[in-house]
Amino acid sequence: MGKKIRVNGIKLSQELIHINLLTQPEEEHLVNRLMRSMAENRINCPIVQYSAMDRRVQGACCIDMEDSPRLNHVLSQDPDLANALELISPVGALSLFPHQFSLKILGCLMHVIGKADLPMYGMAASLSALTFTTDFALLEKAIKLLRPHLSLPRNHAPFRPQLRIRTV
Repeated sequence: MGKKIRVNGIKLSQELIHINLLTQPEEEHLVNRLMRSMAENRINCPIVQYSAMDRRVQGACCIDMEDSPRLNHVLSQDPDLANALELISPVGALSLFPHQFSLKILGCLMHVIGKADLPMYGMAASLSALTFTTDFALLEKAIKLLRPHLSLPRNHAPFRPQLRIRTV
């Protein structure tokens, strides 16, 4: 694939639950109900994706596996919402922090992940990171496949966070 792509870092998440929501036009309010219920039950969403076309809404988010009991409580109280969701777990997020972002990193990621036939449940981009979700058990494999194509700083921190901070 040529010259290695320089990145400032790679981070792996803890175990997550990936939640997909696809509404019909008459159900567009379900996204608001989901987000409001999660906020009321103090369920953090480290990854959120939302799109709308006409009155059809599609959303996806990830929550910590630890929040599963609270999510189950929310869904037991709202069967219409529960029926509109697809839950995939356990998943994990792999975040790349590109140096002077170039679309080359996105192409490399798609090529390597596609060639390895890893499932990709979601992808998000920000100014500083490119994140995708796949099966939690496959995160180490994803790094192993990407490493030959990436140049990491010599003082790169561990891939998994050493500390976990949670709000109470």
